Amino acid sequence: MKKYLTTIIALIVIAVLLSGFFIAKNAGWLDPKPTATNDPYADVETGPVFAFFTTDENAFSKINEIESVNAGEALVIVKSNGEWISSSHESLSVISKNVNGCINSMRSLNGRVAYNGEMTESKLLEFGFKDSTTYIGLKLSDGTQHKIVYGKDNQSGTSAYAWEEGTEKVFLVDKYQLNSTLVDAVDLLDARIFSFDDPGQISRINIMKDGSDYLKLQAVISTDPDAPRTWKVSHPLERAGKTTTVEALLSSLTSTLLTGIEKMNCEDTSAYGLSPAKFKVSVTSPQKTVTMSIGDLTPDRENYYVTIDDSNDVFLVKASNVTFTDTSLLSFMDEYIFMVSYTKLKTVDIEVLGRTYKLTYEATGERENEIFTINGTNVYFNADRDYRGDFKRIGTAMYGLKLTALSDEPSEKGELLCRIRYEEHDGTVNVVECFDRDGSTMYLYLNGAYQGGYGNRYLLTSDNENYGIIGTIDNLYALMGIDDPET
Repeated sequence: MKKYLTTIIALIVIAVLLSGFFIAKNAGWLDPKPTATNDPYADVETGPVFAFFTTDENAFSKINEIESVNAGEALVIVKSNGEWISSSHESLSVISKNVNGCINSMRSLNGRVAYNGEMTESKLLEFGFKDSTTYIGLKLSDGTQHKIVYGKDNQSGTSAYAWEEGTEKVFLVDKYQLNSTLVDAVDLLDARIFSFDDPGQISRINIMKDGSDYLKLQAVISTDPDAPRTWKVSHPLERAGKTTTVEALLSSLTSTLLTGIEKMNCEDTSAYGLSPAKFKVSVTSPQKTVTMSIGDLTPDRENYYVTIDDSNDVFLVKASNVTFTDTSLLSFMDEYIFMVSYTKLKTVDIEVLGRTYKLTYEATGERENEIFTINGTNVYFNADRDYRGDFKRIGTAMYGLKLTALSDEPSEKGELLCRIRYEEHDGTVNVVECFDRDGSTMYLYLNGAYQGGYGNRYLLTSDNENYGIIGTIDNLYALMGIDDPET
């Protein structure tokens, strides 16, 4: 019994010791004490690369010129009347707050001191500063200047060396942070190409294609500030513009953004399809004109190469934003030839395919008192035989006379298919004429002037359901139960 008791006591002691061991381990009492060697940079000096910000609290506001040279590509911006402008690339419209953001990146840039001592020729070579083509030059309003030179990468390629000329400290800086201080044009520019203070005052849009006039649009701006702007076309022919389409074009242009920079100070823009440009778009307001030249698509077909005004800096814009190249010229025009409210009409004389009709209108009062006649017959007989709505379908058919395509004026007119002479109550008289073109289409004239294209002949010959002029007239006579003397 005594033998078993000794064994039991020994087991209890072992259990207690094991419990104590695990408690101490979980509590961390057995972990080795940390040493300074766990952080290899614990004793390495760090500091600001642009150290003058710490010695001059007003340095930020004193900076009035920045020269950023990245691999030999130089960008110079200067402060003029409180705003930043580019003196090296005048086509750049710079956003001042973006410049301030770059200066803030400089001010906050820190690095580890890799060397502190005299900068000999061998040290300049060692760190890659001799003949470096990447640096930031800063000029302050008090005349002081600072030049921070960027050297070569460290062995891992994750950091690079930076040094301010005239000082003794060389810093090793994270490359991402270092590159963020290089003032890149794409980070500064106003990406809007057609940037106007008041787009509502834009008065002209001109588009050239392959060096020749393609489309010219002129705004008609009312003296009434609440009246909508309307447009007229002056090329390729003179017509009223279709305001909805023109305004959509203008909205597309003013929202088009530069998405990147391809080549600054390009010596041969023809390499990008810009000499001559495929298209040249000019937008004009009373204050200025902005021109965008459009060249080739990029190899991935995602962007167009463009230049702004007379600059030879080549930028990129998204191809999906350049939509007018796929829009027909006719869509910018009012394609309708006969478009006048029936309430303004007094008489309409129609000659169509050998038939002659005279329509009269008295529709200046209440609808129930409207009086319409066709060849002397009143189309209202009584409440059960009221054909005034069917009479109006003839007008709707005439409204359908429109251009479906543009073409040069023919040297000789074909057979006269239709002539519509209409007089308004104010005495205005207009004459629409349709001449055969090829059996299925017809040239359109207004008051003897060619309208720049042709329309479909079925606008005359279709049935009532499809609003042909003859079809609506035949339908009216059929409903009235009267023989048409012209058939």
